[in-house]
Amino acid sequence: MATFHVHMLRISALEIDDGAVVIDNSSAFRYKEGIPLVVPEINADATKGKKLIANPNCTTAIGLMAVWPLHQLFGLSKMVMSTYQAASGAGQPGMDELIEGTRAVLNGERDVAENKVFAHPLPFNVIPHIDKFQENGYTKEEMKVTWETRKICGLADDFPIRWV
Repeated sequence: MATFHVHMLRISALEIDDGAVVIDNSSAFRYKEGIPLVVPEINADATKGKKLIANPNCTTAIGLMAVWPLHQLFGLSKMVMSTYQAASGAGQPGMDELIEGTRAVLNGERDVAENKVFAHPLPFNVIPHIDKFQENGYTKEEMKVTWETRKICGLADDFPIRWV
């Protein structure tokens, strides 16, 4: 079952009581103690006997598929990660803004594209953050991947993961 966070909080208890196994694709249970956060190729054993299983952020899942084998062979002492997000992550409004902004700049209508969906004009630009900045200087997106990586890989809460 894949659904929005608010819906998962309401229906997961009903589904579990019914005997179903629920694999939650929202962020509702990713950080809850006792609920496994699973990338099957890495920690499928965590699902044994569980009726509710959380699915990580897509960035975490993809990144860990490359990092996990290295960790298994050599052990990690720290992790430095960079990600590049697509405009499509903002849905149709984000795509429309990118297409219209690109068209306007290429046609000479504007020197810099307008922005309403993104924090800065996206066409011909790289935006150095996704989501809101946290008190520690990292964005929420960066912290999600940090928290999820530590949980999935069984790393300590202070295991160093840095973003560049």
